[in-house]
Formats: sequence, structure tokens, C-alpha cells
Amino acid sequence: MLSNAQIAKKLLEIRTLMEMAGETFYKYTAFERAAATVENAAPLADLRAAGELLALPGIGKSIGAAIEQLLDTGGADALDELYQQFPPTILEVLGVSGIGAKTAAMLWKEHGIGALADLEAAIADGRLAGIPRLGPKTIENWKRGILAYKGRLHRTPLAKALRIAHEAMAYLRAGPPHDRLVYAGSLRRQEVTVGDIDLVCTANDARAITTYFARWERAHAVVAEGPTKTSIWLEDGFQIDLRVLPDHLYGNLLQHFTGSREHNVKVREHAVRKGLRVSENGILNLESGDVTTCAHEAGVYAALGMQFVPPELRSGLDEVDLALRGELPEPIELADVRGDFHMHCTWSDGRDSLEEMIAACAARGYAYHAISDHSWGRGSTYGLDPQRLREQRARVTEIGGRFNIRTLCASEVDILPDGTLDYDDEVLAQLDIVIASIHTAFNVDRDAMTARLIRACENPFVTIIGHPTGRMLEGFAGYEFDYDAVFAAAARTGTALEIDGQAMRLDLPAPLVRRAKQFGVRFTTDSDAHGIADLANLELAVGQARRAALTKEDIVNAWPLDEVLAFVARKRNCA
Repeated sequence: MLSNAQIAKKLLEIRTLMEMAGETFYKYTAFERAAATVENAAPLADLRAAGELLALPGIGKSIGAAIEQLLDTGGADALDELYQQFPPTILEVLGVSGIGAKTAAMLWKEHGIGALADLEAAIADGRLAGIPRLGPKTIENWKRGILAYKGRLHRTPLAKALRIAHEAMAYLRAGPPHDRLVYAGSLRRQEVTVGDIDLVCTANDARAITTYFARWERAHAVVAEGPTKTSIWLEDGFQIDLRVLPDHLYGNLLQHFTGSREHNVKVREHAVRKGLRVSENGILNLESGDVTTCAHEAGVYAALGMQFVPPELRSGLDEVDLALRGELPEPIELADVRGDFHMHCTWSDGRDSLEEMIAACAARGYAYHAISDHSWGRGSTYGLDPQRLREQRARVTEIGGRFNIRTLCASEVDILPDGTLDYDDEVLAQLDIVIASIHTAFNVDRDAMTARLIRACENPFVTIIGHPTGRMLEGFAGYEFDYDAVFAAAARTGTALEIDGQAMRLDLPAPLVRRAKQFGVRFTTDSDAHGIADLANLELAVGQARRAALTKEDIVNAWPLDEVLAFVARKRNCA
């Protein structure tokens, strides 16, 4: 069965091919909006089973029928009909910067160019020379666009993209003077993977900055260069777009290029109803001709009569409607987090010692944290047997409050295939926090995995289910289970679900966090650190919590320590 991401991709194919086929704007953009909804929704199969598919924003009967076909067969009548007009590979041509729907349709119908390889061959043998509006400059831009397209075929994990963005920003800060410089786009929205990086800068001399950026030694190719924009392509195929405008437009510029596209469409539609037009250059009053510019993003939303929408919430779902009613929640901030429950030291598979990890957590200003080394089921090479666990607990007690932080004794305990845990209850009862995780036997069927996780939730000593889907952003989509059944069990038993900030996990995914919250589930945001440097993973976990609109009341490790311990005790006392 296709995943949400795969179905969203199919809906976008329908949208694109409909535009090429000459369908109306409103008809094909409906599929675009539906794709954004699907991308950020709970699993569609579960929503259909619950009779909630058509309750999703932008999913009417016709699009809903297409989604059901995609769920059942992997295909859809609407897509098959469009494939009779255009080959599926035409989407490769459309992925080249500078080639729009009309041009792609012309290239196919008049010249038989229906794939990227066809386009490259046509450019190489000169077949496109002399075609109206396809001069040498256009062809040269297409060559660059082909390079950029090939680089975008592989999306980059958030953590890696953040590192690259900071390197680019450090280079720019060493160059011509500027006022403000930040990253925008999917990176600022904390999407788990990004296709490229958008940088937003304000300065008096934009040309000096764009020219300087084009000369960066890491630029393998310059895709576009102009007075206010430069796009470069790194050697590994990753694209960075830099836009520079005067500082009084900073708010307009940042709002526009943070996106998402679906969010900005909804904002623009609201603006049009008020007789306004929104762009990076300001808010134009269509009647008077007056332009409102905003030095800060909040001014853009205020000018439209809206509550400020935090960037992580700009998904194109319901955030615009909520902002118009003043009902957006206040998402958790990194500063709200008081501790971190999931980390490892050299007693199991960590890189830094117990004392070093405690000192590092104290230096980060935490009120409390937990050392949660692996249970022995992970293998005798680094899992702790019950005796070693008792020795670690004694060592933590011996260290005491030396570092002015409360260190909780915990363990990341394996959930065995039958749902029992790697330690017995007598050992678990000695721990302040128990994180139960699946590390083996991923290939059991959906029903068995569901029962396994529910049984773990029902164990009175389990505080948190660690990285609940088991996904890795490169290589493993996660094991299958009935999400709603597990979420209901977690809420019923008072078991928190983890949002694991490890760079290649970011698990539980934000759409599933949103779904779980509907059941009344509580969450933790943890680093899953295996060394001091990894403690910064907490920021990624908080970013995913913000994408799911969680508040500090939803996050256990944003509570005072006495409330945390009461949360643990309530579950144990109810057993």
C-alpha cells in the first residue's frame, strides 16, 4: 500500500499534467492543495478506516475517490487518462528550472521530447537551435537547470542541510556588509528533508552580496546570478538560493520565502478577498495603490488581520483559518524544555563518560536529565545486565548533586517480539524512567507489531515508547502497526511517546504526533545523544514538536521535576 508521501507525489503528478493538458487553474490547484494535506496527515489508510478521509481539508469526493484508488491499487483513473496524453517522464523535463507547463507541452507535442534524456540529447545535437523564444541564453540556462535538477533528485536530511546553511551564512558574514541574514524555506519550517536551501538577506548593496556569493569556493556551478538573487549548485548537487532586498522589506521577504507554497497560496487568497496583493515587495492595496512594507514578519500577518503563524506551522493545512480566528496554539519553545530523558554514555554505546554527560547537561542549563543506557538485549558488547545497571545507579547516587542537576536513573529497554521487556519488573522498578524501544524483529506483521507495542504501553513501568515507528530517514521507512490503536493505548495507560531528535530518526513524525495528540497522548522531546555533541539533537526534536503544534503542556520534559515524577508514579500506582 502506498504511503502518504507516495500518494502526495501522485496527486502532484495529476496536478502538473492537468495544467499541461489545459485544465483550469482552480481544478489543478485543488490537487496541489490536496497533496499538501496528505503529506501532513495521519496515515490515509487509518483515516479511511475511521471514516475520516473526506474530513481532511481540501479532500472532496472526486479527489477522495482518486486517493482511495491509489490506496487500493497504486493507480488512479485520473492519472491513467493523463498518461495517455503525456509520458510519465515528462515530469523530469518540468523539473528543469525555466521550463514551465506550456514549454514542456510544446517540447513533447512538437519535438517528441518527453524525458530528461531526450532534452539533453536535443541540446547536445543542436535540434533546438532556431526554435522561437529558445535562444542561446535560454538553452544555456536549461543546461544549468539540468544540473540543478539532478542534484535535487535526492533530498537532504534536515541536520545536514542545517550544517550547510550555517557554512554558507558564515561565508556571507565575512563578505560585503549586510543587515540581516537567515535561512528560510523548508529548512526554517523544519521539514525532515529539504530539496534546497533558501537564504534571505537584507542590505543596501544587494549586487555586491549576490556577486560575492557566486564566487564562493564551494560553488560547483552558478545556476543564476542577478542583482537581487544568486543560485549556486554545490559539488554534491545541492542548490542554495540567496535573495537580497532592502532591510525595510525584511518581514515581507522572510514571510514570502519561508512558505510553504500551500500556506502562501491561502494567505494570498485571503489577501485578495481584502483587496490586497501580497509579495516579497510588500502588501499592495489594489484600490489605493498604497504599499505596506514590514520590517518584521509579524507585521505581514497583522496587516492581513491574522495571528502570527510560526514558520513550523506553515503547512497549508488549517493554520490560516485558525490564525484568522486567533486560535493558533503557542508552540513549545526550546527554552521551555527543562531536561532530556534519552542519552547514552560509555557504560553502553556512548562516546563520552557518565560524568562528562552529566556535566554537559548541567552546562546546558537543564534542571534534570536521565542517563538511559541500553538494556542487555542489545548484546553483551555494550548492553547493561541487571548487575551493571545497579552499579551505574550507585555511581549516579555517588555523584549526587555535584553538577547542580538532578540525574535520573533510566534505561532504554528492548521491547521483545512478544511485547515483554528485556528486564523483569523487579529491575524496572528500580529505575526512575523507563524508555521502551524496538531494536530487533522489525519484520513481524502489522497486527503482531501493534499487539507488541500495546503490551509495552500496558507495562506499568514503561514511561516512554522510544522512537515509536523505528524509521531511519535514509534506508528504512519504519515498521507497520495500527497507529490509532497504539495511540489509544498510550493515552489510556499514561505512556508518553517520544519525539526522537537523532538526526536520522526525527521519530515520531510530526503528522503522527498531530494524530496522537487527538487521543490525548503526552510526548517527550529527546536527543537520543550518544555523545556530548549529540545533545544538540534536542533542538531538532523540538522543531518537530512545533511542526505538530505541541505546547509545553504536551511535553513531559517541559514540566517541573515533581510533575514528571508524579506522571511516572501515577502509571505505576494504577497497575
